[in-house]
Amino acid sequence: MEMTYERWQKKQLRRSFSPTGWTLVVYYLIMNGAVFLTVFVETILRVMGTLTTGNFDYDAIASAAMEAAGSAWGYFLAAAIGLVILLCWKKPRFWKEEIWAKGKPMKPGSFFGILCVFLSCQAVYQIIATAVELILNSLGLSMLEGMNALAVETDNFGMFLYVGILAPIAEELLFRGLIQKSLAPYGKKFAIFCSAFTFGIFHGNLLQSPYAFLVGLVLGYVAGEYSIAWAMVLHMINNLVIADLLTRLTGSLPAMAADLIISAVIWAFAIGAVVVLIVRRKRIGAYLRRERLNGLYVKCFFSSPGMIVLMVLMGLSMVVTAVMMVNPL
Repeated sequence: MEMTYERWQKKQLRRSFSPTGWTLVVYYLIMNGAVFLTVFVETILRVMGTLTTGNFDYDAIASAAMEAAGSAWGYFLAAAIGLVILLCWKKPRFWKEEIWAKGKPMKPGSFFGILCVFLSCQAVYQIIATAVELILNSLGLSMLEGMNALAVETDNFGMFLYVGILAPIAEELLFRGLIQKSLAPYGKKFAIFCSAFTFGIFHGNLLQSPYAFLVGLVLGYVAGEYSIAWAMVLHMINNLVIADLLTRLTGSLPAMAADLIISAVIWAFAIGAVVVLIVRRKRIGAYLRRERLNGLYVKCFFSSPGMIVLMVLMGLSMVVTAVMMVNPL
């Protein structure tokens, strides 16, 4: 049977969108492989050390493996390998002229308004986490301890450097740079939506993924309208101030007091975001009406082979993470 133009168009679109999924699958495997390699090497070194002393200490080996799992070296290695692959894949012109392209200038008022909206996503995350915890409690389960156990620790300088600086740079180059810019010819809003979706599911966590999707929408807008540099700045502020500095400043306080202070800061930004959205509602409405998502593009994007594999992989990661987080009361 002769292929119709519509079927041919869908096939070509899926072929064009599929590299997005495959790129993230490869990067996910590189990241986890690098972390595993770090744990493996550290454990082997500790085993060799115990053998030379004639005292084979299982507890020391297990402790070394746990410390290596929380080390930043695996993430440093993954980021370096990933960026080298991306640099080899895309021509220098793409990196110089497209990813770092500048849009309109960022004014102080605009930055503060965007910052409020951006940080208010933390309030959405709190609502989701609280709702899920209440549902689990009614079933005799809890996830709070599991969440704390799986949280990334930034006590060592290497992890602090990665979470606060390197990760925002690497993730913005990948999601708002490579992915969003590559999809931009199919529509600005389509590119923002797809990059935000991939950013969300790439976290592989049922609680963090919706939050990361909302964050990705804001960062995508900033990267598209202003520049990727401003998206990096916002990303760093979130990781350094909300995820690290506030926790450090309230670390010596009782748990309840610390949670209240952090929540107060987050909800203050949420109130600011509501005010910004009300004041600028006409401008926001005009922006949203300017361009509509193409249904065919969206359908072909999510049905492309690379994206299907990515969604299955991240879905499995979400299930495993959820099982690890949930514990009996």
